Amino acid sequence: MRLTSIRHLLTLAVLVSAYVSSAPAQHQLTPKQQNAIGQWQVINADGTKGGHVETYLENGKLLGRVTAARPGRDPNSLCEKCPGALKNQRIMGMVVLRDFRPEGDDWVGGTLLDPENGKVYKGKIWAIGKDKLGMRGYVAISLIGRSATWERLP
Repeated sequence: MRLTSIRHLLTLAVLVSAYVSSAPAQHQLTPKQQNAIGQWQVINADGTKGGHVETYLENGKLLGRVTAARPGRDPNSLCEKCPGALKNQRIMGMVVLRDFRPEGDDWVGGTLLDPENGKVYKGKIWAIGKDKLGMRGYVAISLIGRSATWERLP
């Protein structure tokens, strides 16, 4: 083998090993993180029942979409107060929980959209056993916000 061929092979080996070592490791979810995935009855902060939300994983992040309208709301209603591209879009099917990443046993760093007022909050989500989902939405810091607990649907 010529010296240039050996150099090319060594360069290729270094590039491949650098790529493999920089690839993100697949995160193994904890049981509590897994418990956050499912179908939920929204329970508002004041204790009233809202609609239904399905939480699911997409690219390692937790998201949630509306699967049933709150009592008294037309299932075809639009989010008139929502920001940006979501303005005047159907609430049914809308993704209201976005980009939560796993940390410890919780889901953090994502946002919660309240279709009632169109506001987007930073948030944190955590499973409470297998049948409840806790969440906290806030504007700037967690102290200034509100919490809610959702119940798993059968």
